[in-house]
Amino acid sequence: MVITTNQQSINDNHNYDNRRSFNNLPVHPGECLVPIRVDWEMVKHFNMCRDNLETWHIGPNKVLVAFAPVAIDAKAAAIKNFYRDVREYFASFHTDDTLSLDQFLEEAESEDDKGFEPASPENLEETVLLRMIINDLINQVHIINPKYGRILDLICEDYTKGQILEELHLGKSQGYADIKAAQDLAKKLYFGE
Repeated sequence: MVITTNQQSINDNHNYDNRRSFNNLPVHPGECLVPIRVDWEMVKHFNMCRDNLETWHIGPNKVLVAFAPVAIDAKAAAIKNFYRDVREYFASFHTDDTLSLDQFLEEAESEDDKGFEPASPENLEETVLLRMIINDLINQVHIINPKYGRILDLICEDYTKGQILEELHLGKSQGYADIKAAQDLAKKLYFGE
């Protein structure tokens, strides 16, 4: 087993290079590992090393995850694709227990609510995965627009809209427009629009 650690972007909070690639090949310089959703047919077809797979539990659903090398500069797109694939996979079950960015954005948009309140998860793993997904999404927003990323950080810290305006020294109309724009950007990134 060879595990290679590569230099990651300063905005990258999720380094998967402590994992092993699905086929045990080393990660080359300029590459990093990213999660990919797999199924048992893929595992057989690509002769994946089963010891390198992980099962991530999210609500009542389980996701079989492998790790594949990609160029470091393609990491954000690969992770975005992973989240899209997981979301589509969950949607195929038609349950109400899947991740809901829409709920996150709606609660954050409400003037009466304080902000993000995840559905009460039944176990720690799904809370951790949801937090990882939201953190990766916010990191992507930070890269595109640091101001909008900061707004989403404050939403996650249960700031009210008024507190966000005060913290960022924004006027009411411009502040509300910025909050909505930050939420719209997050939604666009999440859904790959």
